[in-house]
Amino acid sequence: MTQPKCLPNISDILSDGCESLGIGVSDSSISNMLIYLELLRYWNSRFNLTSIADAKKIAVFHFLDSLTIFKVLPLNSKAHFLDIGAGAGFPGLVIKIVDDSLFMALLDRNPKRIVFLKLVAKELGLTTIKFINLQFQDYFKSHISNKFDVVSFRALPKKSFKYLNIPRILNSGGSVIRMYSGQPSVEETEFVGYHRVESWTGKLPYFNLSRCVIRYQLD
Repeated sequence: MTQPKCLPNISDILSDGCESLGIGVSDSSISNMLIYLELLRYWNSRFNLTSIADAKKIAVFHFLDSLTIFKVLPLNSKAHFLDIGAGAGFPGLVIKIVDDSLFMALLDRNPKRIVFLKLVAKELGLTTIKFINLQFQDYFKSHISNKFDVVSFRALPKKSFKYLNIPRILNSGGSVIRMYSGQPSVEETEFVGYHRVESWTGKLPYFNLSRCVIRYQLD
């Protein structure tokens, strides 16, 4: 991907990018995202957290992309939120930084990623956040005491959906948020057993990449 000429500094990419997307973000959240980004770059060579090494691309492809969730989820919702396949924290940890009212749970099978997520959360003083180090198939087979208002996944293969017994962990009236790269077809956005409640299709700033975010509820 060719980088646009005269790309601003990372702080401006985040602040101006959020403004372009119409997402209200505080200065303290921008500062915390910058700390997070530096920690990500430092630990990436050890934990293999992301294939993207360029800081400005990380700011757009991971941070701004994660924040598009707020196009279908209101800020300050106080939702109990589960991010399945949290990876290096996208979108779960990023949206927790911007909206600390969320009660966040991050689920990932990789113990090194969980160590990294805990490190970032501690560094930023984030609370009301839970880390679950399990295969998501095993998680849904286990005894689950918590239920969630919102469940999201950003990069989960469609073939994995058969393992997602989401109704078991979703509160009444709860939602599932799916994130898509590009402009998905109607067939790609079909989610058996669910209906579309709200959606957003737009472009990521600076690189003009199409993105789609859809919030679903049970039929």
